[in-house]
Amino acid sequence: MIKYLLIGFLSLSLNSKAQQKKIENSLLWEISGNGLKKSSYLFGTYHFAGKDFIDTMKVLQTKLGMADAIVGELIIDETMVAKLTPHMLMKNNFLDKLLTPNQYQLVAAYLKKISGYDLKLFNLMKPVAVQITMMQFTAPKTISETNPALDQYIQDYGKANNKKLIGLETVEDQATILFGNNLERQKVLLLKSIANEEKIKKEGQKLYDYYITQNLQELEKLFVKSDDYTQEELDQLLKNRNVKWMAQLPTLMQNQSLFIAVGAGHLVGEDGLIKALKVKGYEVKPLNVSTIN
Repeated sequence: MIKYLLIGFLSLSLNSKAQQKKIENSLLWEISGNGLKKSSYLFGTYHFAGKDFIDTMKVLQTKLGMADAIVGELIIDETMVAKLTPHMLMKNNFLDKLLTPNQYQLVAAYLKKISGYDLKLFNLMKPVAVQITMMQFTAPKTISETNPALDQYIQDYGKANNKKLIGLETVEDQATILFGNNLERQKVLLLKSIANEEKIKKEGQKLYDYYITQNLQELEKLFVKSDDYTQEELDQLLKNRNVKWMAQLPTLMQNQSLFIAVGAGHLVGEDGLIKALKVKGYEVKPLNVSTIN
């Protein structure tokens, strides 16, 4: 379960305008032009969606098979847990010391309700690690042992078919972003997530529904504004990482076809990868990956 903490935050019409709007909401985009020898492909994932979501997407499967290399946010492998664990744990502190007795009981009761686990098992973990763990039990999801998460499935496919795997950042990079906030701020966010339980569940369901219907416009609205996180925190999660990734992608794409699979939130908006690629001079075209193809 720990590895999913990182891979841990989208009607047919005869009207041509309506049809174009639908296709623009695709999760799969072709990148071409600007001197590229081969097209590359950008796919937005949802980290709790299983591979069965794309099993019947023939266009996506074809493009995945054509790619020379698979690019992910990071490389998912057996070393992740060992690299991640030190970032999740507090030094010289414990949850039952960081939280007041009433706060501790509140978190313990909520964790027990959604998972059956005792908070004592997590006493060394940073508040945000506990918060993300709770999300495992409350977020809409379809992943299982036989239905792996999209990010893992795509990389496993690459390994099985002797394709090069490329990570845009390291486990340590992501861990610093996720777990690097000061403990007091993490505590505030943990308690707020429990106080706003119903609101967060509704937003999580919206995110999942917008994802599986490939509704990028509505997904963008969810990512652009948040009452719970500061703009600086949102930029750290999305914008700043996109800038770092865009510093790498042009060189990586120059002489090979990439299948780039990253969280769908990184595709959309003024700071998203689709817009950034267009600004760089690439043609970025949505592909129809409807399951009825």
